[in-house]
Amino acid sequence: MHAAFLLGTVIVLGLIVADWLAFRRTTPAVVTYGVVVERQPEALAVRRGLFDDAGVLNLPRGRARLFPEQGAIQLQPDHKRFGVTFRTAWPLNGFVHYAGLEEPGPVTLTKRMPWSSVILTAIWFLTVAGGTLAYVVSYAMAGGMSSAGGAFLAVALSGLGLLVCLFGLMVVVVAYRLENKRLMALYEELKAALM
Repeated sequence: MHAAFLLGTVIVLGLIVADWLAFRRTTPAVVTYGVVVERQPEALAVRRGLFDDAGVLNLPRGRARLFPEQGAIQLQPDHKRFGVTFRTAWPLNGFVHYAGLEEPGPVTLTKRMPWSSVILTAIWFLTVAGGTLAYVVSYAMAGGMSSAGGAFLAVALSGLGLLVCLFGLMVVVVAYRLENKRLMALYEELKAALM
């Protein structure tokens, strides 16, 4: 039993590490990797001449990497230049998808998050919400709400479960806003360089 639990833990941790490594790659395959969390259309002219031979454009707080075959530019913030050396558990990759080079045209900034971050967050919220609901239902079915004190206990436990969910939601929102702020700052630098 303990060996199966240990093996399962190692497999899950291995999948999470592999997912994050795949998410941080700088190969063309990364353009479509991860869960799309936001799309932002805009009009912009992408000029190939600004990028070096390796397809890299250095920006004040990171770099932009051109993938011409995929029609995309990967935004890579340098976290040290933002004054922070860590990433949250909900990192974002940004890709500027364009239709053509040199001429102004429609572009779309696509923000992606690793699969493991989205799946583990969803599992956590479902576990807390489902566990709270299952407990309250089983408590009521066992006759726990037949008295005022029992009903008060059920409401208190439901409130506690709700507070845990709200705290988790607050953490996710703050982390997303932090990652999004870095990504959007780099996107603005890219737009200024392309003007």
